[in-house]
Amino acid sequence: MIGIGVDIVSIARMKETINRSGDIFLKRVFTEKEIENSLDHYNRDVYYSEIFAGKEAVFKSFCVKGDHRIEWQDIEILHGECGAPAVALKRYLRQLFDEKNGRKILLSLSWEPDTVIAFAALI
Repeated sequence: MIGIGVDIVSIARMKETINRSGDIFLKRVFTEKEIENSLDHYNRDVYYSEIFAGKEAVFKSFCVKGDHRIEWQDIEILHGECGAPAVALKRYLRQLFDEKNGRKILLSLSWEPDTVIAFAALI
């Protein structure tokens, strides 16, 4: 085990952020594919909250606080086997994963009516 990360996101706060800043926020944080996938989700606010919490948890699992070379879109969360979240790393974060001899990132997402939680393990 290289690292773990956890994050909690308020669905109402995510909804407020999206309503306030709209496409500016979405295009800065989420990849084109993540935005495209939101169109198929029954609740966009839950979807974006899950993906955001997942990105935060993955970032925390690297233990690189304050590294300005990492961008939100360096972490892409899509659906893998059986609908489970699958993590793809890009650019500098992919390089860092290789330097840490990472083999896999496990990610679990769960939500209640008002909150989303994400747990990531970098192995």
